[in-house]
Amino acid sequence: MIRKKSNPPEPDQAIKKRSLMDNKLFLLVISLLCAIISWSIVTLTFDPEGDREFTVSEINYSYNSNLYTAMGLDIVDAPQNTSVRVKVEGSGTVIGQLSASDLMVYPNYSTVTGSGEQTLTLQARIANSQFANNASNIVLTVLTPTQVTVVFDRVSEKTLPVTIETSGLRIAEDYMLYRSSAVPAEVTITGPQSELDSIASVVAPVAMDGELSDSTSQTAALELRDEGGNVITPEYTSMDSESANVTLTVYQVRELPLAIDFINTPTNFDTSSLDYTLSQETMLVAGPTRTVSALSELSVISFDLGQQFAFDRDYQLPVELPGGLVALDDTTSVTLSFDTSGMSAVTLNVPNIQTINMPSNYDIEVMTERVPHVTLYGPQDEIAQLSPESVVAQLDCQNLQIAAGQQTLPVTIQIPSSSRVFAVGSYSVLCQITAR
Repeated sequence: MIRKKSNPPEPDQAIKKRSLMDNKLFLLVISLLCAIISWSIVTLTFDPEGDREFTVSEINYSYNSNLYTAMGLDIVDAPQNTSVRVKVEGSGTVIGQLSASDLMVYPNYSTVTGSGEQTLTLQARIANSQFANNASNIVLTVLTPTQVTVVFDRVSEKTLPVTIETSGLRIAEDYMLYRSSAVPAEVTITGPQSELDSIASVVAPVAMDGELSDSTSQTAALELRDEGGNVITPEYTSMDSESANVTLTVYQVRELPLAIDFINTPTNFDTSSLDYTLSQETMLVAGPTRTVSALSELSVISFDLGQQFAFDRDYQLPVELPGGLVALDDTTSVTLSFDTSGMSAVTLNVPNIQTINMPSNYDIEVMTERVPHVTLYGPQDEIAQLSPESVVAQLDCQNLQIAAGQQTLPVTIQIPSSSRVFAVGSYSVLCQITAR
């Protein structure tokens, strides 16, 4: 029999007959997926149990803390940032989805009975609520470390003022440490009651090279000290501030003569003509250098000569220091005494009334012809030569509040012929005021 020879396929038909099964890469991927699926089916169907190990980065000390806080205790020392190896056994489905962050490691506080150092067993649990329903058959075992040492005590607080210790300072001559202050002014200390009981003070010691002659500030590390002044370092106690900013106020010290400021005197009166004494001639004061160094005396007392002076009388006057100065000898007042043995007094009716600084919008006519009963004091020889005409009652309108009509206005008594005679008392004249 003669076979009929078939024609070869066309090129396009050959290409069309090739399929994905002829692609080696595709076959490799399919094989791998089948292997994974087969392994998963076998694992879940025939071997559902498994185990994994995790490293938990820290221990949770607050879990179940009510077991020790109910006894008035608190943790004062415990290892921190401790990594713990945990083994998890059970359902492969659950374990396969867990990560270390889903686990919690914590101490077993059930054995805590009081204060002191105690070694506690570490336990682990699944903390992620997502797996809570499927975790009944999961077993967690702490591998290493299995225990932790924790110190318990009754923790309390104590607030103490910051005491500044300046024994290490040297103050320059004629200067003094007037005041020292610290910020913060007090510190709160937290720790076991047994340690707090041993702390008596919080001290900020300050020291500087050389002699101190000006105010300054510095930062000082705070120290805890016991009743004997010894520095102590409690193991578990902490402060809310470890240092303080200390300000040292340094004043210059000087002894200065006292002077009286006489007021309400005639314009040309010479106060040095008064013969007087003070119960204290000088005063020891302190203050900022720029203030104290500029003084040659202390005018601390004002005496109203025109109102207060009288024969045979002493005056108790309060001391009023300039701003910024302080008295170092506890002086609050001095006694002023006049020597009037060479003085005399006279009373005159003064006809000479002089008006100065007239306002531009008013005319002022003095209705009073003479100022009666003007009392004058001074040296006996000058008082003897005085006459009513040698005394002037001066009406100064510059600072007066005036209005049209009749008005009584004050006058001052001037003695042009003498710089040592003065008047005592208040005097006035009646005026007719007319608007221009």
